[in-house]
Amino acid sequence: MPVYIRKNVNFTPPSIDKFPLEDDEDYITDPDQLVDRLPQPYRMIDKVLKLWYDEVWEIIEKRENERLEESRKIRPPQYECSTQMKSHGRACCVCDSVDGRYIFIGLPRGLAAVDVLTQEKMATWEEDSVDIHYIKAYLIGVQVYLIVTIDDMGFARLLIFGGDKFYFVKILNEFQRGRGGVHRPIFSNPAHAEGGTKLNISKCEASRNGDYLGAVYENPETAEVWLEVYKLPRDAWLHELESVLAQTKKEEKTEEDQTTETAATTDQDAPTPQNEGDPPPAAPQDDSHGEKHVPKLSPTSVVMKLKPPPSMSGNTSSSVYSACQKVDTGEVIGTGVNHILTPSHKEMRKEVFAHLHDNLIDYLPKEDELESLEDVNFHFMTAGRLVPIGLEQQSQIETDDELKRLPTTIAVWWKGSTHVMQYSLLKQHKDFEVKPDLVWPYTSPVTASAVSDDTSLLAVGFENGNLVLWDRYLGIQRGVVNILDRVKIAQLTFLDPSICPQNLDDYQPYRTKASAYLLILCDNGALYVTMTGPGLELDPICISPQVEKENDIFTMVQPVPGIQDLLITVLKSGKVQIRDSLQGTVLCEPILPKSHELMAPWDPVVAVGAMGQILFLKGNNKDYGEDEGGDQAECAGALFVYQIRSFPSLDSYMSRKRDKVNQTVHAKIENRIEALMKERIAQQGLRKSRMQERWGNLKEEIWSILQYRDHAEKKADNRPEVHYKHVRNFSQTPGSMGWSPFFQK
Repeated sequence: MPVYIRKNVNFTPPSIDKFPLEDDEDYITDPDQLVDRLPQPYRMIDKVLKLWYDEVWEIIEKRENERLEESRKIRPPQYECSTQMKSHGRACCVCDSVDGRYIFIGLPRGLAAVDVLTQEKMATWEEDSVDIHYIKAYLIGVQVYLIVTIDDMGFARLLIFGGDKFYFVKILNEFQRGRGGVHRPIFSNPAHAEGGTKLNISKCEASRNGDYLGAVYENPETAEVWLEVYKLPRDAWLHELESVLAQTKKEEKTEEDQTTETAATTDQDAPTPQNEGDPPPAAPQDDSHGEKHVPKLSPTSVVMKLKPPPSMSGNTSSSVYSACQKVDTGEVIGTGVNHILTPSHKEMRKEVFAHLHDNLIDYLPKEDELESLEDVNFHFMTAGRLVPIGLEQQSQIETDDELKRLPTTIAVWWKGSTHVMQYSLLKQHKDFEVKPDLVWPYTSPVTASAVSDDTSLLAVGFENGNLVLWDRYLGIQRGVVNILDRVKIAQLTFLDPSICPQNLDDYQPYRTKASAYLLILCDNGALYVTMTGPGLELDPICISPQVEKENDIFTMVQPVPGIQDLLITVLKSGKVQIRDSLQGTVLCEPILPKSHELMAPWDPVVAVGAMGQILFLKGNNKDYGEDEGGDQAECAGALFVYQIRSFPSLDSYMSRKRDKVNQTVHAKIENRIEALMKERIAQQGLRKSRMQERWGNLKEEIWSILQYRDHAEKKADNRPEVHYKHVRNFSQTPGSMGWSPFFQK
């Protein structure tokens, strides 16, 4: 068979350089691609599992890093309690007396007064079905205290503790017994008495010395809230208690004499035979001794009744004339209600605004809806230069002790409001219709406020993170501070001025202002400190940064009474810490036994007695059940006592001694002259050296003056002469009056 072979055909093998590159998706280079791709839905399941695996791995890494950071931290020392007061295991609230002698404990059936140093029960006041949830004590006399309490039913009670006894005063919103044994409430407003609505009291606070009292009433049915201010007859109460205590001591002395006489007569008689198993005869008890001398205390009087400010609504008048009639005289400026804008006009302006900015309406921040029952905050303040002239008494202004001055005004601000109102307590108000005497309007809602101990300084915090500081004594504004942008200020506290350096001015040898530290707590958990001194910058210093965990948020920040260098802080997790006031470092942690936990960390039961020497904490038993009762009620918890003075980490703070500094500086003319004369006399020793220095400099100064005079004379001699020969008339020379066209003929 014939074969055809082409001629002149050469075979060339392929070049190595022309080999194709390896594909990245080749199964030889990627072993995972040896397996075919999964079909649906298994492919989606595989992706979800891989995503979960990555997320879980990130969480594991984050927890591991946090564990490492926590292990590297320097932990503060922890101290256990020294004493347990199991008899007060059902305590609901605790407060200390102002002088540190006693602590007052609110119990499910009354009150108890306990000595701080010995932890012995001094007196009790009991009443059935009264569960005290709030208690506050005020020092109104020498070891005489005004006790303000609120129970779980919303009833506010006033008691006085003196002579190791409780004396009941009154219930502000008490029930009175009507026909058929039915309890009916006594209402502050007669309009509520007809319907028989129960009024609750949510807040009740008194002034520093117990001269005035403010109570916030709530009507649950109508959602009405108002503030009533009472004048307390403090001096009359002290006089009435003195007479009762004197009569009680006199009768106790007579009873002791009678008992000694009866004991002497019984010793002379022969003893009667008695069996060994028979118990000894019980001594007769006189339960009526406490009821013999119940003082009839003077009644309180209502000073004013304050309602929430009206909303910023339009004027409901039908004509301009009637609208102008409704507007008041304009004596009070800043409330925002004295206008003649009608609601229809405001609605029209809203529609126009919505039409012009239709595309941006959705991006506006939504306004938070306020609760129906509004909260009110108030401070009783003494006289100052921010009060209008004529609303204060001279006897209340000129007092040696600034802390004993009677309050003359009350500052009030409502939740969500943008202004603080000031009312005079010395005015006579008709039908309790009160208008503010002074209004401070602001651009942001008020969230916190605080006054110094002598009420000379007023600090106001706002929702936008700003802070305004007022000097009420001088009637000026000390400054405006921005703490943080878009962070709400939650709490303000003035620290003792003794821990703040007091700098004198450049010229005056006497103080014109006092410096103090202001503690600021923000809603993000950050703590700041700023100085309120004269001529100093008000830049805040962060002593505790923003918290990242919710359990690390502060639920309580309180200075230690008597030791203002220390702070007691309680975290939401239940930790109790003692910190440095100016640095924020944690110095120690009082801990509870492992079988107990802190009661209600969001509202802890904490008190400090003996001027910062002893700490009281309420702890609940973890194994205690709520259904248990009876004899096991005391097992619910205990009141733990800590000796702060025995903590080794606080020895340096306990040994510090600070001089008392008054926040109000009232430099009279006599004090100023005396300070100036002392400064002049102190500078007399330097007068001789200054005179010698002055005479030595005088020769140089005279020589420089002579040199300047010679230089001026030489300069005048070398000045060239000016000849006006080309001018025909001297009156036509430049610079003369004849040169002006007005004087030419």
